Amino acid sequence: MREIDPKSAPLTQIFNLITGGIAPRPIALVSTVSEEGIDNLAPFSFFNAFGANPPIVAFSPARRSRDGTTKDTYNNLMENQECVIQVVTYDIVHQVNLASEEFDKNISEFKKSGLTPIPSQRVKPKRVKESPFQMECKLQQMIPLGEKKGSGNLAICEVLLFHVAEDLLEDDQIHPDRIRLVGRNGGSFYTKATGSAIFELPKP
Repeated sequence: MREIDPKSAPLTQIFNLITGGIAPRPIALVSTVSEEGIDNLAPFSFFNAFGANPPIVAFSPARRSRDGTTKDTYNNLMENQECVIQVVTYDIVHQVNLASEEFDKNISEFKKSGLTPIPSQRVKPKRVKESPFQMECKLQQMIPLGEKKGSGNLAICEVLLFHVAEDLLEDDQIHPDRIRLVGRNGGSFYTKATGSAIFELPKP
């Protein structure tokens, strides 16, 4: 096996190893709002859940790999401590891909992607109408993981309110074939978490 030391390898190689070897990853489609009232929308595949009582989710709005500066999602979160985290389904994956493009901070990714902003109930950032599972969140803690190019920041958020499409549920459980989630792999690859990709394994 090849051995790669992250302290001497190029950043691009480390990024490719992380994203290709740790996959598929769930995708957080995160909406925030700036102090000027500009809606922001961006996907993050360094994302997961970390508890149910209280419900905690976390994602990483990393620094830019080209110059180490922080992105709009991070800046907005630090300003007002609120966001909405949506899941990404196969039906909206192309629009989410458009939202991943880096636009000027005065341009809303909602408009560029064609996704529809709708009001939230407990936070200021808008929800994405087309996503069937949405979480209104309050930032609990932002943990910096470095100050270099590509360094991560761990945004730990508490879910204040869930929004779930009724047709996803089967006996109070979200069925994978109904939600049709998409996961992120390395490079330009994605994974459909439905159909033959899904299997059941009873707990021992």
